[in-house]
Amino acid sequence: MLLPTRASSDAAVRRCALAASLRRVAHQEIIAELAALPHTLAPRARIVVRDGLIESVDTHAASADARFVPGTLMPGFVDLQVNGGGGASCQEATEAALVACARACEAGGAAAFLPTVITTPWKDLLAQVEAIARWIESRPRDGAQPLGIHVEGPFLEVAGAHDAASICDPTEERVKQLLAAGRGAIRLLTLASSKPGAARAVAQLRAAGVAVALGHVSDTKGFAECVEAGASMATHLFNAMGAIHHRNPGIAGLTLDEARLSCGLIIDGVHVHPAMLRNAMAILGMDRAVLVTDATAAMGMPDGEFTLAQARVTSKAGVVRDEKGSLAGSALTMSMAAKNLLAMVPQASPFTLARIASANPAALIAARGYGAIQKGNVARFTVLAADGSCSSLRF
Repeated sequence: MLLPTRASSDAAVRRCALAASLRRVAHQEIIAELAALPHTLAPRARIVVRDGLIESVDTHAASADARFVPGTLMPGFVDLQVNGGGGASCQEATEAALVACARACEAGGAAAFLPTVITTPWKDLLAQVEAIARWIESRPRDGAQPLGIHVEGPFLEVAGAHDAASICDPTEERVKQLLAAGRGAIRLLTLASSKPGAARAVAQLRAAGVAVALGHVSDTKGFAECVEAGASMATHLFNAMGAIHHRNPGIAGLTLDEARLSCGLIIDGVHVHPAMLRNAMAILGMDRAVLVTDATAAMGMPDGEFTLAQARVTSKAGVVRDEKGSLAGSALTMSMAAKNLLAMVPQASPFTLARIASANPAALIAARGYGAIQKGNVARFTVLAADGSCSSLRF
């Protein structure tokens, strides 16, 4: 029998020490000053994390090496509409650009996001969607987690900041091509309910597991049919939806009245007036409101010029406009949007944020592992500080 040498014994000790170190890193006990759990705000909640997942949630006494987290621990925010960030556009569809966006999202308080592409020439759009899908397949770990793709267009009525020349109808063949390019990664698609074949496209997308939002539409034709077919959301409520009037509610009024639709809200004080925001929140409540940024490459950057798809946009004092002077996305982070909500809506609380910035968006796209601080979910959190700012925390 060969006896171990001193060198081999030392190596074995080092391997054991390394393994023990890794186990310590993989296991973490957290004591939250306050935690937004699915049904309550719990003081001194204890969360045990192992290998990046929540192992248990309780109020047991803390161990000596537990980590105390001041503020309110919330489930990680999920942003369903991110066109870019950190100076890069998602539609560049390169690894460098997408990582820059993911980092900007995480720095801005989001745990996860949907890289979003808007209307552009059809062949370009298909190539961009496929490139982003392949990046997601590579299982990136740098920055906020990409949960899939949001395709906003090209099946729209109101162009807004989109390329009007590239808008088209949602034919069965186009939807098939888009789904094929997405390689199973498309989680949300925005279309106009007034387009010919819209309801059929909604049903086709839902059968493929894609959530459908109604947006960039002012004609109310086809609205009810699309909701019946399975549409579940409205994209950036009030914006690119035409006017709302007490004798003609328009798409925005119909959306608010439709209990089956959740509504994305861009809360920067510009896209939606604070008074209209309070009215919307009074109707939607915590169950139907969804916090989104509609962020562009300007997110996390100083004022300047950026690109949105193929268009040039300018960010000034945090407001992003195209060359026509129209709003073209935002420079918001989820942290900024959350702080604005708490300032503009007196009834809003950390529990409100946990619902509309995490639970609701995660549920809309059926994102497993996100949306709640509970056993088995991913250990990515958003922490609300006393001053209203938010930061990301992950294990």
